[in-house]
Amino acid sequence: MQISQRLNLILTTVAAAIIGGAFGAWLLNATIADAAHTPKTITAGKFVLVDTAGHTRAELNVTDKGVAEVAIYDNDGHLRAGLGVAGDGAPGLGIYNSDGKTRIELSTSGGVARIDVRDSEGNIAGVLGATKTGTPSLALLDQKQNLRASIELGLSGDPSMRLRSVEGAAVGLDVTSDGRPGLALLGKDGKTRAALTLNADGAGALSLYDASGNYSGGI
Repeated sequence: MQISQRLNLILTTVAAAIIGGAFGAWLLNATIADAAHTPKTITAGKFVLVDTAGHTRAELNVTDKGVAEVAIYDNDGHLRAGLGVAGDGAPGLGIYNSDGKTRIELSTSGGVARIDVRDSEGNIAGVLGATKTGTPSLALLDQKQNLRASIELGLSGDPSMRLRSVEGAAVGLDVTSDGRPGLALLGKDGKTRAALTLNADGAGALSLYDASGNYSGGI
């Protein structure tokens, strides 16, 4: 190769390197400039997320009642899950069936955390809750929303269970903090009519009460 040809090759290589470096620097600077101009905050009243078919699958907005919420929809446009916080700070999470009926609801309000489990019509079937003092409870309701059974712990940790009729009569089972179990039969008015307990010495006792709840005898 002649000297002139070698010189041309070197000049061409150097020119390409310079042009390539300049383009790379421009591309890098452009990327940095775009990143610098990317907005840090976006303000809007509502955000809507759609799928490839244009169907709304999620919404983020604040309702007319002041609830900030995230709503999630299925392919058919049915609300299936929602997360929200009310204006007073009470949060809630809802799970819905295809008919829009609430099936599960988690919420915290008034110092009570609770989980509501509902039937296919949206009626509450069971409630698991805990107060701010730490006392838990479980309640079971029938299809007409009558409380039929409950289990709870008192402030001292004593467990109690109640089985109720629709009219209000109940059977109660309790265990005191010193380990004494008791069984009580209550009338429709909530007054105890009979009680089977263990005394401090371990002996069993049966107590009977009149309609007013006054002790009338026992064994």
